[in-house]
Amino acid sequence: MWKIVALAASLVLLPASQAQQFPLLQTSYESFELTPKCLEALDTVLDCSVLLMSHVKSDGIEEICTKSCRTSLSDLRTKIQNDCDPKHDVFDHNLALYPATYIVDRYIYVYDISCYKHRDTGNACDYVLSEWRNDTDSTPRECDDCILGPMQLEVNSPIGHTEARAGEFKAAISSCSVKGYTYTSPPPYVQSQTSTSPESPTVVPQDWSARRMSSECATTYRVQEGDTCDSIAVAQEVPSRDLVEANHKLDGWCGGLEAGMDLCLPAKCKVHPLKPEDSCESLLEAYGAGQKSLAEWNPRLYIQCDNLKAITGYICVGPPVISNRPLNASVAMTNNTRRHVYHHKHH
Repeated sequence: MWKIVALAASLVLLPASQAQQFPLLQTSYESFELTPKCLEALDTVLDCSVLLMSHVKSDGIEEICTKSCRTSLSDLRTKIQNDCDPKHDVFDHNLALYPATYIVDRYIYVYDISCYKHRDTGNACDYVLSEWRNDTDSTPRECDDCILGPMQLEVNSPIGHTEARAGEFKAAISSCSVKGYTYTSPPPYVQSQTSTSPESPTVVPQDWSARRMSSECATTYRVQEGDTCDSIAVAQEVPSRDLVEANHKLDGWCGGLEAGMDLCLPAKCKVHPLKPEDSCESLLEAYGAGQKSLAEWNPRLYIQCDNLKAITGYICVGPPVISNRPLNASVAMTNNTRRHVYHHKHH
């Protein structure tokens, strides 16, 4: 049953994708200093529903999963490849530089998994999974195509692939004794800094990002009775999400926090408690923090800062203050160094 829950999460709690452009919802790319021709390509209006950005319910699947939308995404990817310079036109985000196709590639990934149909029945798996979640029937479904099919897309995609998930997929195929599913380890979406291949941009951490990466456990804190991740975040001036990600003993929603445990703390920064009415525009007005800076200071925010309402807790509204003090080795060993795509919790 755990496989069903995991797959349902990947379908229903997909990240709110960054925008190219959608009808009635325009996003600026000017802060990324792209070439004019590339900027024009990225400003292309997709023939897709805006629900593709934040789809969380099965009742939006018919509006999202249209042939014209998938064609529009493919055409845009080709246009970006043709019009953007792979060396200059890159997105500086989450400690790395990503190619200009990054945003549309994420859309294609979200579309393909969200719109997957059962290979035998042709039924949309988004509907099927929704029915299962409300079904009291305990019939095992781990080997159903609505589990294995989208999972196959996930592990074969450089966007969705993780070694842990690939292991789960191979174990599921073996235990189910099914045929017709394949796994080929995809190449990394971005290459390491040591690579010299001219085909795609390399990962080049910005100066502050390199220091931040080496200082994710900038200091330590011993949990007190009554502490929560948010109370620690505000008292220690650290972003809530980075606090959780830096400590493998905590789950995605701060479960596992116990008095007496030592936590790695990320670099300090000026923090702001997110409210439902907050927007990138209001944060710019209040703190002078533009969307590019917010994305750099908060790696769990997507490039275009369009998933702000899906995040809770405290975020950085000023640059991290990097300490040169050596790490506490015993605590640093427990640092969670996962670099997966953050699947945020929707409310």
